[in-house]
Amino acid sequence: MTLRELAHLAQQTLQTHAGCPVKRSHVHELLAAAFGHRSWAAFRAVAVLADAGVGERPSDASPQVIGRAVQLGYHQQAAAEIARSFLVFIAEHQLSSVSWSALGAALASPAVAEGDAQDDNNDDFEEFEEVRSAAPVQPTGAALEQLTRSPMLKSSVEEAAESANPHAHFLLAALYRCRTPNPYLYEESLKGRVLNAAERGWVEDYLRLEPQHRKYEAHLKAAALGGVRAAALEYGTHFERRDFIELAERLTGDVDAFMMARAATTPEARASWLRVAAERGVRSALEELAHQGDAWAEERFAEHGDIHWLRIAAERAVEDGDAMRAWTWQYLALEHRVDLTRSTMAAYHDGGQQDGQFYDSDFGGPMYVDGDEGLALPALRPADHRTAKAEAKLIFRKFS
Repeated sequence: MTLRELAHLAQQTLQTHAGCPVKRSHVHELLAAAFGHRSWAAFRAVAVLADAGVGERPSDASPQVIGRAVQLGYHQQAAAEIARSFLVFIAEHQLSSVSWSALGAALASPAVAEGDAQDDNNDDFEEFEEVRSAAPVQPTGAALEQLTRSPMLKSSVEEAAESANPHAHFLLAALYRCRTPNPYLYEESLKGRVLNAAERGWVEDYLRLEPQHRKYEAHLKAAALGGVRAAALEYGTHFERRDFIELAERLTGDVDAFMMARAATTPEARASWLRVAAERGVRSALEELAHQGDAWAEERFAEHGDIHWLRIAAERAVEDGDAMRAWTWQYLALEHRVDLTRSTMAAYHDGGQQDGQFYDSDFGGPMYVDGDEGLALPALRPADHRTAKAEAKLIFRKFS
């Protein structure tokens, strides 16, 4: 049932029980009152109507509905009968409300990118969240199934989209979001190809998904052109439209920074979005920046006690002539029981049964040398040593 059909049915029901004419527009106002809002416009600004057990149902709403009916011009007895029959009607049709914010959150469930899912070291970086996939994000099965079993919810969002609401278009796109269907076997069947059972199943899958995908594209494009930055990014990446990615770069508003970095149209834009993503806690972005030689990213890993990055940060400080900073990294390394001034150079077996083990001349054979030379730190005054050591302890306590 659509929202318009519901209003028509409710109007007939109320007129029958109240024994007086009831305007169609009044049905919407009474609905708003049942859910605790002063007007239908106020309700629509924060929520949508739903059914089928989705969302929050009204509770102890009789006084509000009676009061609103009186405000709309119905006498007290008619208002009381309208409220009684209307609340029964709401219960019978399992009507409820879902806030726009809750709906948006339900349709924006994060997905872990493959690289991060395989990373065993994420526990060392608790403030860095798992990164979102660059592919369009599908809501979790439970959330999507619950939302799509409410025809009234979809109808309510569609009505909001009719008033050129780009955010409503974006939510509709999320409700219709699906993979791009492959038309190959369907087109082959039209040419006369005889399909086996599995192939017929794929054709049925295509016929089911194709209209859904067209709605997904249409609503996503409308949202993007309406100024929703996340929609522009999703449209550009899913449909491989560089112009929409460029649109996302020009727009303002919430967007997945790491996805923006992956889709960026210039190296400068990519670097900028990687920094934003890293600052928001996306570890993959931080790693990429660090491997590109970004000093800020290197130091974030160093602060967590990563010995490789501690050495890099200390070397950079020495090169920059910042003795205090270099010794701070050394003292932090010592807190992690590593001395950056001590050489780790050693010989190892290259191949054979002893491959990778410390070189033993009794076995002989080819060898290679690996490790780091001890870091030569500049001289520092005793007072500065105390300051550097205190700073290192503060960092150690913060990230341990």
